[in-house]
Amino acid sequence: MIWGGLQYLVFMVPVILTVIRDLIWKELSVKQIRTHYLLGKAQAYDRANFWIRAVRVYEEILRQEPYSIPVLLNLGGLYYRREMYELAISHYKKVIRLNSKHYQGHYWLAMCYWKLRKYYAAINTLEEVVGLLPTFKDALNLMGACFEQIGEGAKAEHFYLKAISADPQGIVIHGNLLEGSEEGRREERVRH
Repeated sequence: MIWGGLQYLVFMVPVILTVIRDLIWKELSVKQIRTHYLLGKAQAYDRANFWIRAVRVYEEILRQEPYSIPVLLNLGGLYYRREMYELAISHYKKVIRLNSKHYQGHYWLAMCYWKLRKYYAAINTLEEVVGLLPTFKDALNLMGACFEQIGEGAKAEHFYLKAISADPQGIVIHGNLLEGSEEGRREERVRH
C-alpha cells in the first residue's frame, strides 16, 4: 500500500506540472483544465494499481461529460487489462455508438471478444475495422487468428498474409498456420 501510494505521487508530478502549464500558458477554460487534471489523476491511480479509485475518477468525468470518447476508451482499457472483458465491452460499445467509425473502439471490442473466445463476434467487429482501415495490421492479424480458431485455415492464411504485407518491417506476429508449430505462436497485442 505504501509503495502504491509513492508510485501514485510520482505519477501525479507530471499531471500537476501540466495543470500549472495550462493555467499559465494555455487559454483553456477552468472546466477543460479540471477535465485534464481528472484524466491525469485517473491514469496515475491506474498506473499505481489503484484501479478502483481510477474507475471512480473516470466515472466522475463521465457524469460531467457522458460522451467523452477518451474517457470511455481509458475505462475500457482499464477493465481489459484486468481481464474484466464484459465491463470493457460495454465501454467500447459506447464508443462505437458515439462514433461508428472509431476504429480503436471496434478493434478493442474485437480483442475482448477474442479473449472471451467469441470468435464470430470478433470477426464481425473486425470486418468493421478492416472496412475503415484496410491496412491495420493488428486487426488483420487478429482476423486471421479468429478464422484459425474456428477452423477456416484458408481465410486465416488470407488475413495473415494481408497483415504481413501491411507490415513491411515484419513486426506482426501471426499464428501457427504460417509458423508450423503451436509453441512458436505468441499473442502480442498493443496495450492501450
